[in-house]
Amino acid sequence: MIQKQFFLTLLACSVSASLHAEDKVLHEFEKITLNREFWAEGADIGDFNRDGHMDVVSGPYWYQGPQFTARHRIYDDGRTSDIKWSENTREVIRGFAGSLGNRNEYSNNFFAFAGDFDHDGWDDVMVVGFPGQETFWYENPGEDAAGDWKRHLVLAITDNESPALINIVGDETRELVCNSEGYFGYATPNPEDPYAAWHFHRVSEKGGWQRFTHGLGVGDINGDGRMDLLAREAWWEQPADPDNGTWTRHDFLFAPGGSSQMFATDVDGDGDNDVLTCLAAHGYGLCYYEQVQEDGKITFIEHTFVNKEKEENKYGVAFSQPHAMALVDMNNDGIKDLITGKRYWAHGPTGDPRPNDPAVLYWFEIRRTPSGVEFVPHLIDDNSGVGTQVEVKDVDGNGHPDVIVGNKMGVFVHLHKTREVTPEEWKKAQPQPLY
Repeated sequence: MIQKQFFLTLLACSVSASLHAEDKVLHEFEKITLNREFWAEGADIGDFNRDGHMDVVSGPYWYQGPQFTARHRIYDDGRTSDIKWSENTREVIRGFAGSLGNRNEYSNNFFAFAGDFDHDGWDDVMVVGFPGQETFWYENPGEDAAGDWKRHLVLAITDNESPALINIVGDETRELVCNSEGYFGYATPNPEDPYAAWHFHRVSEKGGWQRFTHGLGVGDINGDGRMDLLAREAWWEQPADPDNGTWTRHDFLFAPGGSSQMFATDVDGDGDNDVLTCLAAHGYGLCYYEQVQEDGKITFIEHTFVNKEKEENKYGVAFSQPHAMALVDMNNDGIKDLITGKRYWAHGPTGDPRPNDPAVLYWFEIRRTPSGVEFVPHLIDDNSGVGTQVEVKDVDGNGHPDVIVGNKMGVFVHLHKTREVTPEEWKKAQPQPLY
């Protein structure tokens, strides 16, 4: 059943040029619950029926926009879980044992990426399954919508818990960036046959990376216009010819506890890209690493802005398990902001620190001030959180990025809306610092 609720009015620091000088803009999020069953740790959007409205995909279903009340099957959804509540009480629930149950269980769907992979004009769906297993894409049947979607192999072994489908080598297609068989690299589709398995290009030396490796990102670190590959312990510099051997490795420990998604972005506005990530995907900590030069070489200075204790954050924010992150300009001020939150029950109801705390979802507004960078926290919701993936895209076409998540609590869309208010209302809605 679809549920809607307005959760909280949020502040944006930008003001539209069309408003009077004294007016301000608040940002609100309308929460829509598409499903409370646990099928996947990720979600994405695409126009799967080509009706001009964005739809949501998570697990074996796509949900038809703009109302999302109609649910359509992509692949077999016969999975059930037997939940034992007491010696004499049992319940069979649909899907995997998530928040509707009482034990830890993992789905076989960790990431969903929408795209037209066979170039026939219909959006398909790529599913990165359980770490270390296959990645498939499912072919949209188009107007002939009867039956399950046909499945095609992308990669036989996809390792890392934060793979990305992104253009890393500057061509016209997105590549699947991940680990595979002990190497960092990226997989490319066959330009002659879109239904063939993809080819994996190794960019690193062989290492001890395995299916549960944490931390991965893509971005231009050295400012040469080419995308580099980031991991928790190093970054690999892309050469002029990306397929000409191993990329140059530069060691730096970004995340001692194993990060999630990683971003190369100019946080402080000084013209070079810093690294923004979490300190531990199953623990605590959000941090940006300021890029500096030392003896003519690139290195980084750590700036942690959220950690284990509330007192460590200027606004009193602390939460565990920031296992998914996105980087999007939420308030149209020209600076990309961080969207992240708590992955509920990443290792079940007794695993990881504070697993049963509220599943919060935040966007952190990046403000550059004379005294340094501030990450101003705006609470989107406290009962959905993130999975291993959080997507931030415009679902309803109003020009504002919305937040889409699939996880052990279900599937949720947070529709982003704005409202003009007086300066007094604007000031009252601002997060209040502790110090």
